[in-house]
Amino acid sequence: MTIETEPAGPGTVLLSDERLATTDALFETHAAVVAVLERLATDPAELDPATAELLIRLSRAADCGIRGVDIGAQCQMTATRVSRLVDRAEAAGLVARTPDPSDRRAQHVVLTAGGRSAAQRLAPLMSGVLDELVFDTLTADERATLIDLLGRLRARASEMLADDRQRGPRRAA
Repeated sequence: MTIETEPAGPGTVLLSDERLATTDALFETHAAVVAVLERLATDPAELDPATAELLIRLSRAADCGIRGVDIGAQCQMTATRVSRLVDRAEAAGLVARTPDPSDRRAQHVVLTAGGRSAAQRLAPLMSGVLDELVFDTLTADERATLIDLLGRLRARASEMLADDRQRGPRRAA
């Protein structure tokens, strides 16, 4: 897929009404959901949102934890960002790095006792926010549809990024 761009002049409509409404819906919903989760769940649990997401993902993983590269893929983070996140969480005593039993070059990130305790503090706060925000707002059928639609968008976005990486670096216009 090639995305064509042209310079916009004064008075040029950048996005059609439908595209603008779609963009607004995606960006504004994401921002609102992140803000309410942060304010009502992660802040009271004394965690930043990225660390909270890491703890949630690790709490769902097997005892062997998750490889850093897999954390990056799941959280849409670069390797550098994952490394910094894990470094901070490790310094706070929330996670530890352990050798990957099947690959000497790789490490797994696992929850420590402190990380499990923090995740247990976060869980009821997160559940309460999700109950009020999602489960009290949408029916079971609507939630299933939402999950399906968001999954399709996420899959397509991943495909587009993979295609773009294969094409190589872009040149500045």
